[in-house]
Amino acid sequence: MKTILYATDCSEYSANALRYAYNLGDNLKADLIVLHVFDIPSFPGTSMIRSLQQIERNAFEEHHDILKAYCKKHLGNEPGKISVRIEVAKNLSITDEILAKTKKLQVDMLIIGMKDKHSNRGILTGDIAKELITKSFCPLLVVPNNFNAEQIKTIVYATDFEESDILAIDRLTEVALPFESRIHVIHISAKDNEEEKNQLAWFKEMVMQKVNYKNIEFDLVISDNIYEKLNAYLHDIKADLVVLLEREDLGFFKKLFHRDLVKQIESHTDIPLLSFNKAKLHTSF
Repeated sequence: MKTILYATDCSEYSANALRYAYNLGDNLKADLIVLHVFDIPSFPGTSMIRSLQQIERNAFEEHHDILKAYCKKHLGNEPGKISVRIEVAKNLSITDEILAKTKKLQVDMLIIGMKDKHSNRGILTGDIAKELITKSFCPLLVVPNNFNAEQIKTIVYATDFEESDILAIDRLTEVALPFESRIHVIHISAKDNEEEKNQLAWFKEMVMQKVNYKNIEFDLVISDNIYEKLNAYLHDIKADLVVLLEREDLGFFKKLFHRDLVKQIESHTDIPLLSFNKAKLHTSF
């Protein structure tokens, strides 16, 4: 991994997420780009074109200075640490601008803060996060604004026993390796039968063959309520990161387990969420 992009609204409430992104970049030896997207009001008529151009230039300078001061305040000047670059962009659609930047800058991971009632413009609201989960060109990490842990010791990956899960777990090891994290691969099923156990055995064998990382455990959990059981599991083992695969499959179970669950977790969990997009998984990292 070479480049991480963190999008921020420059609020005090998102400062922990900024530090989290910086610490992750430091551990992964990746450069950090800090992005702030803003917009300025438009005015009718053509007689103000020159004034509007000046307003826009002033706005860019002002927001650049705000972002620079924000990073200096919360990151300081730490010699020998990773490279931090700041980017300011103007766009009425924050989502579109973030997606454009991840593609243009060939970002390996996108980080945003979780929905927060204190957000000034709703820049990093749940709705934007949900849209980014579906459309992001790279893995998306959603960090609760009050989360300040520096170590990722325990990772939970929720699987549905598909080959794409194996590829996602393989990509995940790049994050796990610097922290020597233990990865718990969990499947939650409403049925307790031999078929589920056989699938788990097959999946475990495939992962062990194709993923060069030994610190992985596998769990099969029985429950009718996937979200509640996963949330309880995360807290029971004191997870530092939960990882899910966003899919486009139309099957009822897959839709329930992935698309709705990813967004439900994103809206309610107090643990960072890393989402891989199945459609773009082969080009990520």
